[in-house]
Amino acid sequence: MNPLFNPIFTAGLIKRYLTDIDRAWKKNADEIRKYQNRALRKTLKYAYNVPLYRRKYREAGITIDGIKGMDDLHKLPLITKKDLIEGFPDDIIPVGYDKSNAYVVGTSGSSGRPMSMYKDVGYIMIEALAGVRLLKAYGMNWRKTKITNIGDFSIPTTTDEECLKKGLMGNLSPFFSFKNYQNLYTGEDVRTLMDKMDSFQPELLIGYTSVLMGLASLKMKGHGKRVNPKYIVSSGEVLDDYSRKYIEEAFDADVLNLYATTEGGSIAFECLKGNFHINSDFTHVEILDKNGEEVPEGEFGSVVITRLYPGGTPIIRYTGLNDIASLKNDYCDCGMHTPLMKTLEGRKKDAIIFPDGRIFPPATIPMPLAEAASKFNTLQIKRFQLVQKEIDSMEILVEIDEEQRGKGVSVENLLEEIRKNYEKLVGSGVKIEVREVKEVEKPEGSISPPLIISKLDRKAIEEALL
Repeated sequence: MNPLFNPIFTAGLIKRYLTDIDRAWKKNADEIRKYQNRALRKTLKYAYNVPLYRRKYREAGITIDGIKGMDDLHKLPLITKKDLIEGFPDDIIPVGYDKSNAYVVGTSGSSGRPMSMYKDVGYIMIEALAGVRLLKAYGMNWRKTKITNIGDFSIPTTTDEECLKKGLMGNLSPFFSFKNYQNLYTGEDVRTLMDKMDSFQPELLIGYTSVLMGLASLKMKGHGKRVNPKYIVSSGEVLDDYSRKYIEEAFDADVLNLYATTEGGSIAFECLKGNFHINSDFTHVEILDKNGEEVPEGEFGSVVITRLYPGGTPIIRYTGLNDIASLKNDYCDCGMHTPLMKTLEGRKKDAIIFPDGRIFPPATIPMPLAEAASKFNTLQIKRFQLVQKEIDSMEILVEIDEEQRGKGVSVENLLEEIRKNYEKLVGSGVKIEVREVKEVEKPEGSISPPLIISKLDRKAIEEALL
């Protein structure tokens, strides 16, 4: 049965719709903190009926009555991805939870063993409010703006995109047409994607950075004449400076960053002033070092999230995202009063590690390449990839756009400049090779070519970090 036909459920959803979206603008930082305190207590009350959390808290000697608010959050034990994997299915939901009214969604397993969790319709709809907030920040309307979302719909029973499509749109479809939404599969050929978008003419385009780069290359060649979005949102992969500029040049549109995960929903998004706002009233973010301590402002560490609304599988002090980021102790003047993320560096597993133990996160690694392209004012780099085969060697693979080839600088001189820039970055003791390829590597099972491929084994990494 559609839960929206339940007047109590619908009344609660309408109340959240009228209050949650605008909270970022209408409430100041102190008021948002007070809301977080209340939301955390409600979430903990729900979580205490979940066997995994009840056991963890008892083992740590924690009672939920002792957690008054966000200032006490650090007292709670951390929850790992392994905890959720081993607890599935019954230990990660409340005792007596009705699974028939929930969706099982999961991660792809790109960082190891896949994780599955439960989301019910109420949970999904609250997640969607963060998306409505993003649209409002961009001056757009969820009922009118034409939106193309290029997502992973390859495994319909487990992907978060399909869960949102069926759980959210499926239940709202008796009331709204959703003709302004176009969902496309990211694994389709980019020409096919472009042709479909050309018919739809989206005002907002959302997709993986690598897919957007492929579409941008086609746009530069004259394809997709009616694909002229006002804004483009990159999510799911690292958005480096070169890729942002390339996509913006091709579509003549601002490219904005979105940090969204299966476990945390829409965690943070970039406003039109270029600041990365955390949806802290939906999902609280901590940045911790390897000892579980908070890192200073501007320094990067591991992302730990706490979802501040009940339903399905609770996510409280969850370490399983494996992402690297840093916070900014400041507020934006765009009108939203939510805290800021300074940088989102990418996944730990995608970092480059050098012999002296230095760690370069994904967002930092493309900078020398971007500097070279900027020096010669050229956009002939169609795609690039960094491959670390050994602890003391790194290979940069570059695809050249044939229609841009040689503009601003010869390919040979461009590649040499890239090599010099990387040598400055990594210093002596690391071999750098830069070469042109017809196509960058696409590991088996990957939806799109990753920005970074590390072929180091665990032993080599451990030895470098000791």
